Amino acid sequence: MPRTGLTPEAARQRALDIAVERIRTHGFAKLRLADVARDMGVSHAALYAHFSNKAALLDAVTGNWLAEARLRMAAAGAGPGPAEARIEAWFLERYRLKSARAKSDPEVFYGFMAATTGDRPVVRAHLELMTAALAELLAEAGLGGRDEAEMLEDSMAAFLHPALITSGPEPGREAALRRHLKVFLAGLAALAAGPGSA
Repeated sequence: MPRTGLTPEAARQRALDIAVERIRTHGFAKLRLADVARDMGVSHAALYAHFSNKAALLDAVTGNWLAEARLRMAAAGAGPGPAEARIEAWFLERYRLKSARAKSDPEVFYGFMAATTGDRPVVRAHLELMTAALAELLAEAGLGGRDEAEMLEDSMAAFLHPALITSGPEPGREAALRRHLKVFLAGLAALAAGPGSA
């Protein structure tokens, strides 16, 4: 088997980079481990040290993108201003990231959508981290915690589910997202204030 001269970690990353390029040029559905191995100059079997099958390779591609997205989300959530403003910035950043990817990288986005529809573990883990981060922001704003974060996530699906993302971002859709979020947060604030506060 030819050697790449790369560390195991670097070889894995090289395989992911090649996979992304092949997805972009040939489509998500046509990605094959054998093609990635050939482009790396290694045997098909050599990739099994890093990816047990095509699904594992696709999960890793999706996982890389989601990890990048979480870094940007964390920056939005940690930005300046009150917690409610940062919650809005956090959701807007999620929407913008997804819709921008749908426009600029449609085949990779299609892979993310397929992973979401297939309820892949990499997506479930990502959503769990997103809900935990949102729960922290809501707690900081005095608007609840985990339960409220789950409700808010469910209510935002029309804006964030990959199957409903349009190639954008679109100003009208962002305005609708802001209005929806404002109403939901006002409802949480009223609940937090208790009976008779309205």
